Amino acid sequence: MDFDTELKVAVGWNRGNMEFVGIWPEPSRTHERLPNFKALLYLSIIIVFGVGPQSANLFFIWGDLELVTENLSTANIPGINAMIKLIFALYYKESFKPIVKSFYDDWHNVKTEEERAAMLKMAKPAKFISIWCSVLTITMVTAYLSLRAVTVYLADRVNEKQDRLSLYPGYFPFDIRPAPILITINFAQVVAGYSATICYTTVDTFIAMLIMHMCGQFAILRKKLLRLMGNEKESKSIDEFQKQLALIVIKHEQLNGLATKIEECFSMLLLLQILLCTVEICFQSFLFLNVLLKNGNGIFNFQLVFFVLFVCFILIHIYLYCYVGEMLLIQGKEMSDCAYESNWYNISPPEARCLLFIMNRSTRPLCLTAGKFGTFSMEMFSSILKTAMGYLSVLLTVASSD
Repeated sequence: MDFDTELKVAVGWNRGNMEFVGIWPEPSRTHERLPNFKALLYLSIIIVFGVGPQSANLFFIWGDLELVTENLSTANIPGINAMIKLIFALYYKESFKPIVKSFYDDWHNVKTEEERAAMLKMAKPAKFISIWCSVLTITMVTAYLSLRAVTVYLADRVNEKQDRLSLYPGYFPFDIRPAPILITINFAQVVAGYSATICYTTVDTFIAMLIMHMCGQFAILRKKLLRLMGNEKESKSIDEFQKQLALIVIKHEQLNGLATKIEECFSMLLLLQILLCTVEICFQSFLFLNVLLKNGNGIFNFQLVFFVLFVCFILIHIYLYCYVGEMLLIQGKEMSDCAYESNWYNISPPEARCLLFIMNRSTRPLCLTAGKFGTFSMEMFSSILKTAMGYLSVLLTVASSD
């Protein structure tokens, strides 16, 4: 494969999705007026036709636990989450341009087939994640909109409550029952729904893509270090050995800096996502059980399919962060182990002391954190599920007492 083909594999659907909503940090682009305008336009649509009316509607349905949980979990909290991600991605777009440029440079400067294979080993799963997360997102939104479209079509527009006539139930300060207004509102909500889900998914897969690429670079560095300390070292001069080792140390420090930059930019966003997703899992599980119990004939209906898709959608995105966070922890630590397990005893003490730069830097773990409070790992994933189920138990108790 040529450079462009390999880069497309590495980027996956991330660039297309982020260009669509105007948040792709293209390093070569100097004028961001059109992309920023697109991002602000979609943000306005999400607020005006999605989050805004749904949040206002909470004042009118407050007290009805089922309607409140449906409002919050189905569209309001996911919409707020997507809106926050769009704002963060837009705000840190310039900060991410050097990271994307480094990403491009790594692919452009690949020298051996071994390096290419190591990078593709991480690029192909990243592409798979970006594609299937996007497909799952579109499927989930389409399922919900189809269900709501049928419900709205069959509803009596004269006697039905006005907020239930829109695809995403919300309050509008004017009469939306006339057909032209109702069609316009629902069309705008379709645009808002798909825009929000693209923002929701593509920021997650973008971060996963960058971290998996860095993990591939760590694997290449380890192989270079082992090769440098191997038997062929005898044929190298001291100056050549130190030069190659210096290049490894510089690249290692560069990767550490890029990982730290990602963590600094999105640490607060990840904290908000954990909190919102925990509440979403709780509410969606409550609605699933509520629909299941009301279904007296035990028929597995379309609404249950949507709830299953929605919960899978949320869990996959949380698991994605925990998975790449675990990978980053392991790869950072393995650099130190690699330096220790290499043939350092075959070289002179002054040369061996150079390895301390790598080992000392690896003592500070690279990680993704949620607001500096918790580190993303498989342990955190299980903790999130336990917390959500605890909230669900409380919510079921409150509902049964009412």
